[in-house]
Amino acid sequence: MIANFKTSVLALFLLISGIHHASRAQSADEAFSFVFLTDIHLRPDSVATNAFDKVVRKVGEINPDFVLSGGDQVFDVMRGNQAKSDTLFGYYAQQSKRFGKPVYNCVGNHELFAIYRESPENSSHPDYKDGMFKRYFGDTYYSFHHKGWQFIVLNVLDVEDFRYIGNVDKAQLEWLRQELARIPKETPIILTVHIPLVSSYYDIYPPSDGWPSGPAVRNRNEVLELFKDHQLRFVLQGHVHWFEDLNIEGRTHFITGGAVAGRPSWRGYRHGPRGFLRFRLSGNEASYEFVSYEQ
Repeated sequence: MIANFKTSVLALFLLISGIHHASRAQSADEAFSFVFLTDIHLRPDSVATNAFDKVVRKVGEINPDFVLSGGDQVFDVMRGNQAKSDTLFGYYAQQSKRFGKPVYNCVGNHELFAIYRESPENSSHPDYKDGMFKRYFGDTYYSFHHKGWQFIVLNVLDVEDFRYIGNVDKAQLEWLRQELARIPKETPIILTVHIPLVSSYYDIYPPSDGWPSGPAVRNRNEVLELFKDHQLRFVLQGHVHWFEDLNIEGRTHFITGGAVAGRPSWRGYRHGPRGFLRFRLSGNEASYEFVSYEQ
């Protein structure tokens, strides 16, 4: 009986030890990295393509699980011209395959087809606004889960009076409400948008034609209110081609990720080097660094 008891204790110990080591191994497997690129402004000219070659090589060295792109992948389709715009989308779609990783794209203002008054196409065209983006890349808002983290990509762009505005439409808000209802509240979330939800850009560089009134995304507060009971850890943003990290109430980092194209597009940069962000995540912990691909 004593021998059987010792055997049982040993078996229990080995079982617990095995569970412990399996848990550690599982935790190690859950560690991952991704890169956040924004404002690539890719087009088939020597300056943009040579820079993109460097980005591809740099991302290859990092070997992330996936690439997250924050909008303005191409430059640009707002003035329409079906043939030219199709060429730009096709070029980016082909070139982005060179990463050799899944690429998750967010729609930017430069992907809004034929929205300007001078466009030869108009709102009756099937590719109008975000139609061409959807044809190449699918939905303009979506969600995916990766190794314990939830990633949500939103479309914060709409069109009014032949110009783009920052706004999240009602259908998308309802989708987001339902999506968050099914996500456990303890799950860490990373949200990606193109136009910043929170930024100090216009405080540092006020526009010459007057101070902007209200947030750049009109219903920003309504969007963020939906996350109030969730672990919104990062909001990754683009559009203004500069780098900042705003830690709001020690809860959410609103990070505007610089730009691959620089500022203004491919003509140098005012607000730091051209580059992208590299994130490392393990369990509930996350860190990131700015990567200058030109070094």
